[in-house]
Order: sequence, then structure tokens, then C-alpha cells
Amino acid sequence: MNRLLVAAAVAVVVAATLVAVVLTRPGCSLEDTLDVAPSATVSAAGSAPDLSSWELYPGPAFGVPRVHQVLSAADIDVIVSVRDGGGALVSGHPRGDPRPRWSVAVPGSGIRLALAGDRLAGATLHEGARVFGLDVRTGADRFCRSLGEVAVPGGFVAPGGWIPLAITGDAAVTAWTDDVDGPTVAAVGLRDGTPLWSVPGGGGALHGMDGGVLTGAGVFHRAADGAPAPGTGGERVVTAAGRTALVERDDELVALDAPTGTPRWAVPLRGRGELPGTVSAGDVVVTNDYADDDGRDSLRGIDLHTGRILWEGAAGSVAGRAQQILVADGGTVWAAGRHELVRLDSRTGSGTPVRTGVPGLRELAVAPDGRVLLRLGDDLIGYTTR
Repeated sequence: MNRLLVAAAVAVVVAATLVAVVLTRPGCSLEDTLDVAPSATVSAAGSAPDLSSWELYPGPAFGVPRVHQVLSAADIDVIVSVRDGGGALVSGHPRGDPRPRWSVAVPGSGIRLALAGDRLAGATLHEGARVFGLDVRTGADRFCRSLGEVAVPGGFVAPGGWIPLAITGDAAVTAWTDDVDGPTVAAVGLRDGTPLWSVPGGGGALHGMDGGVLTGAGVFHRAADGAPAPGTGGERVVTAAGRTALVERDDELVALDAPTGTPRWAVPLRGRGELPGTVSAGDVVVTNDYADDDGRDSLRGIDLHTGRILWEGAAGSVAGRAQQILVADGGTVWAAGRHELVRLDSRTGSGTPVRTGVPGLRELAVAPDGRVLLRLGDDLIGYTTR
């Protein structure tokens, strides 16, 4: 009897070990790294732009080497940094605290994150395509799903050095070139990583929309099963909102119904800079274009539904080729140039630029609770409304 019990116990242990290996898979797990999370308090004095005219006040600044991406959720900031030896560290900092509440190591290259409520989703390449997820406030409730082998060893990444990722409804969607099936778009459940669908397709960036996801090449995939719809016909997609895709076609900015490709309106583009220069802010499209013939740099607000020009005007060093950042936050648009930051009302274009005096502004993230996180080189400064 004892031998039978011992044998049964051994069998259980072996089975549990096998299950653990299958579930975690080497290279597809998220490891706690609080002990090595890169954070160091530095003085914000003299380095933080003065945003007090907007009733925003800086907290302590902290340095994180080799920052890759920053996101802000309610009461917590998420920072992605390149890790020594490969991969990345993802850490959650309560309201700009330099001491992380949680930190995990993510293997692979080209990591990209997206937020939806309390869920953080990410995509990366590590011996294949991976999608992972966790609770943004605690770093717990994790999954990591391997989707397929990548055709280009060493980590092919999309333009801009990141893996396409979008959230639509309760699904996280990514794209890569599979070793067997070629260009592929696939979705997993946002909560637990359950595979939902995988279909042929690709085309750069992904845009989450009502009822599906739109590829950078203009193909709309339905959220339910990934089935492709006519989409926009292959034009360069610059942004999307609701069911509307904004594409560049023959020096025009064209709005189309994404699932059907039906045109809605078009406005002429006078030119554009090298960085992304079109965002949707509520029911307004804000685009950064300029005219070479008279040297005028400006931002313009366009009604998303009708294409009517709501406003346009010169914006100094935050427009034209000098534009560095363009971020939408509901009905507000943040634009930054080399030395200026402006916060605009998307319906009217009204706003007062702030001279930052800091040339190293690299990224801006806005949290649902109104906090603003600025990245200045490898320093991050969180602003609150007090």
C-alpha cells in the first residue's frame, strides 16, 4: 500500500511538473524582478517644465535607463525599459513613485504595450510571437501566450522598432510573419490569453476600432472571428476612431467607413512631417500639416463626421517638421515641439503654448485621473492637479 501511495504521489508531482512546463513554456513567462527594477530618485528642480498655468504641478523625478515606452493608468504609471542581456522590464509605479509596486521581466524584442481599463496587454517576439497580459494595478493575474514561430530569426520588428498591438473589445490583437503560414493576424482574450482566432494578413500598425481591428495596410478584421472585410483598399492608415479610418491618398486626408471602405469626406494635405501627425480627439480629427510655398506651419481641427474645417492656425515650434509629439486625450490635444508644449481644445483650437526650455522632451502620457507623465530623456516627471 505504501509503495502504491508513494508511486501515486510521484506521479502527481511529475504530472504537475509537466503541466507547469506546458503552461509557462520556456521564454513565455513573466518573472518578478522587483529586486532589479531600475529606479532612482533625482531632483526635479530646474529640470521640470513649469506647467502651473495649467494647474499641473511636478512631483519627484526619477531616472530609468533606456526607456522604451510609458503609459499612465488611473493612479499608476507603467514604464518599459530595455533590459541588460535582452528583453525588457515592465514596472508599475503608483502616481509617479520611483519605487515600483511591481516589476516583471519580459523576454524578446520589439515589445509594445496597450491599456484597456485594469488590463495591460503586450506583444513581443521571442523565438516566435507572444502576447501577454496582467493586472495594471498589481502586476498579478498574468498570462503569456505563444502564437507562432517567426519567419525571420533574430527578431523581425515592425517599422519604429515595435510589434503591432491593438485592443478591440475583450481581445488583444497582434501581427507577425509566421514561419509556416506567412503574414498572420491573431487575437487572444484580454483577460486570460485564450486564443480566439488567427488569419492570414499583415500590414504594419494595428488600430482597434468598433467591432474589429484595422491594419496599417487598410484591411479590416472583424473582432468576432478575424474575417477580413473590404476595408480601405490598401492606403496608408494614419489613425482611426469608432468605425472611421483616416488614410492618406494622393495628398489628401480621406475618411472612410473601415468595414466597407465607403468614403465619407476628404480634405487636402499641404504636407506633413516625418513623425505621426494626425490624431482623433473626441469627434475631431487634429492634423499637423504645413505649406512649403509660404512656410506656414499649422495644426488644423476637422469634424470627424463631416470633414468641415473647424479651425486652423500657426502653432510655432509644435507644428510642421518641428513637431515631436501629438497626443489626444478625449477632447484635448497635447502637442510638443523642440522647446514648447501646448494643450489645445480640439473643437476650437484654443490653447496657450508653454515654453519648456527643455529640448529633451521625448514622450507624454495622460492618465484617466488627469495626471500627466513627461519623459525627458531617461528622466520621468509626473504632474498632478493637487
